[in-house]
Amino acid sequence: MTNNTNDEPLNNLINTKSENRLEEIIPSKNTEIINTMQETQNMETHSDHLHKAPGHGLKHYLFEFLMLFLAVFCGFLAENYRESRAEHQRAKELVVSLLGDLQHDTAQINMLTKFRESQKQILDSLIFLLQSPPETINRNSFYTNLMYTSSYLSFSQASGTISQLKNAGYLRYFSDNELIRMISNYEFSVQDYKGDEALGNEFLNHKFKDFVTFNLDNSILRELLIEHKHPEGVGISFYKPDGMRDLKAIISELEGYNYGMQYHQDPRLKEEAGKLMDYLHQQFHLK
Repeated sequence: MTNNTNDEPLNNLINTKSENRLEEIIPSKNTEIINTMQETQNMETHSDHLHKAPGHGLKHYLFEFLMLFLAVFCGFLAENYRESRAEHQRAKELVVSLLGDLQHDTAQINMLTKFRESQKQILDSLIFLLQSPPETINRNSFYTNLMYTSSYLSFSQASGTISQLKNAGYLRYFSDNELIRMISNYEFSVQDYKGDEALGNEFLNHKFKDFVTFNLDNSILRELLIEHKHPEGVGISFYKPDGMRDLKAIISELEGYNYGMQYHQDPRLKEEAGKLMDYLHQQFHLK
């Protein structure tokens, strides 16, 4: 009996400590699980409150849609403005380049006008020489004037900018129909000018030079052109009986061509270039 009495307190103490230890272990795990469940419930509750929050209904979604639309629309306007500015800048650069080309063309026309004036004086001198009998004509004056008469210059257009406008589609930068019309008129005048010039140059290259080659003394021509000597003495002769008459006819044709280019085509093309330059300065406020 005595042994049993002593064992009971000891057993009770062991059992009590075991229970306390289990209570310490089990509740700690349960507490973590419970806390996790409570957090989840709190999040769900908070989410429900968000959905039920004032202003988050149809009006809220309409407001968000409106803001998104305004953002996209403003971005579109900004991009369109940027492209418009870039096109305007590119158009201004093209105008400056076109003005430079037109100034080059005008300088070319002025040079050709002076050249035709000097050529006219040479033709007049040659015609004056041919009024005398062939055997009294000074050879050096005759052949020198004849060679200068057969020389020619051609109009060289600065067409780089106009080619870009036509071929690269840059004309879309210009909404001014009057400007496009004036560019077209100028380009037509240039083509017409070149056409007449080509006819005159073909005449010089074929008819006139062939006449000189087959009707005059080639040894004298060789001295003048190759050896750069001045023919001496007086008196000229033609291989063909009608040489003098044919030469006068050719000179008359050259005078007509020269007159037409000098007093019609040159001023006309120069006027078209001047109109276009004035219009560009006026519309784009260039100095």
